[in-house]
Amino acid sequence: MGDHEGEWTLSMAAKPILWSFVWAFTCLVVVSFPESISRRTGVMMVFAAGYGAWQTATDLSPDMIFNEIYVRYILICASHILAMVYKNPGTKAIPNSLEPTCVQPTWNPLYRGWKTVFNARGIGTQWEAPYLWPGIKHTSMARKPTSAPDPRNSSPRLLSAPHNLTARSKWAGIGVRCGYLLLNFLALCLYYEFMEPQRLFTVPPRPSDWTRDKEGIVRRLIQTTMGNTPATPVTSREFHIRAVFAIDKVAHDFLLLSLYHDAFAIFWLSIGLDESWEWPPLYGRISDAYTVRRFWSLYWHRLFYKSASSHAALVLRFFRVGSRTPFSRILVSFLVFGLSAVMHAMVDTRLGRTCAWGRNLWYWLLQPAAFVMEGLVQFVWVKSRCRHLASRYLSVRILEILERLTGYAWVCAWLLWEGPKRSFPMATCQRRMH
Repeated sequence: MGDHEGEWTLSMAAKPILWSFVWAFTCLVVVSFPESISRRTGVMMVFAAGYGAWQTATDLSPDMIFNEIYVRYILICASHILAMVYKNPGTKAIPNSLEPTCVQPTWNPLYRGWKTVFNARGIGTQWEAPYLWPGIKHTSMARKPTSAPDPRNSSPRLLSAPHNLTARSKWAGIGVRCGYLLLNFLALCLYYEFMEPQRLFTVPPRPSDWTRDKEGIVRRLIQTTMGNTPATPVTSREFHIRAVFAIDKVAHDFLLLSLYHDAFAIFWLSIGLDESWEWPPLYGRISDAYTVRRFWSLYWHRLFYKSASSHAALVLRFFRVGSRTPFSRILVSFLVFGLSAVMHAMVDTRLGRTCAWGRNLWYWLLQPAAFVMEGLVQFVWVKSRCRHLASRYLSVRILEILERLTGYAWVCAWLLWEGPKRSFPMATCQRRMH
C-alpha cells in the first residue's frame, strides 16, 4: 500500500475527520429537507462542505490508497447529492423520486434522508439500478425474509442461493457478511503478497516496458503476422505485463472495495439503521460480463452511474436532444464515461498525479466506443443469416455456449488491449513524481 508523503502524525487527521462529519451532515440535511432547501441553496451547501472535505482529504491517514478511496467517495457522493438536488422542485410536497419506495409517514425526516443520502445506486427507490441482487430485478421484490418474491422478475433458484442475503434474518445476514469480510481480507493479503512484481517476473517491470509505443498492440501484431518486424516487437513479456495490469485493475478494486462495503454493511445492520436487503453486493457476478457493456453495467460497481446518467440527461435536455433514441443512448454513454474520466482525473490531481489527463480521458471514452462496436457486431450476427445458418448444425444450447465463450474471449482481449492506455501513462506519471 502507498504511504503518506512526508511524516504523518495523528494530529494531522483532526481536520479531515472534522470535515468528513461536516460533509456527511450537510449532505444528510440537504436530502432530508428538500421542501425547505431550494436548489440553489442546496448546491451552495454541497460545494462549501465538499470543498472543505476535498482540501483536507490527503491528510486523513498515512495510507494513500485509503485516502484515494476517500477522495473518490467525496466526488461520487457530491455527484449523487447534486443529482438529488436537481430533482428537487422546491415545493412543500416531497416528490417520490427523492424518497425510498418503502417510506413510512411516521419516519423522522433525518431517517428518511438517511435512506437516500449515501444511496448512490438508488437501492429501494424509483430510480434503482436493476439486478443489484443476483436474479432479482429490483430489491422491492425481496425485502423481508418472510415475504414472497415476485416470480415474474426473479429466479427462485437464485433467491434461495447462499450468496443472496435478502431472505436472511438480521443476524444471519451479518454472520454471512462477516464470513465474506474475512475471506476478502485473506484474499487481499494473498493478493498483496503474491502480486508483487518480484514474484511475477524474472526481471521486474521497468520504464522501458510501458513506453508510449507499447500502449497499442494490434498494429504491431498485424505487422509481425505479415512478416514486417515492427520497431517495437511484441514479446511474451509484453503479454505478461498486460495481463498483470488487467488482473490488477479488476481484482484489486473488487477485493478492497468489497471489504470496505461489507464492513459498513455489518456496522449499519448491527445498529439497526438498515436491513439486509438494503446492502446488495457492491459488484455483480463476473460470469455476467460477456460483453464490455455488461462488464460495466452488471459486474462493475455502479456507484457513479446513476448520478452521472442524471447529469448527462440534463445536458441532453439543455440541447433539446430526444431521450429515447439509440443516438441519445450512445450520447449518454459517452457523457457518463466522460464525467467518470473527469472524476478520476480530479482524484489523481488531488493526490499529486497531475500528468496524463488527456490520455486518461481517452481511456474512459474508449469504453462506450466498445459498446457501439459490439452492438453493431451483435446486430449483424442476429439480423444476417449467419446465426440462422449456424443454428442448422448446432443445437440452441451449444450455440448459446459458443456465443458466450466468444463474448468472454472478446472482453479479455479488450482488457488486454485497453488497459495500458491508462495504466502505462499513470506508471510513467508516478515515476516522474518520484
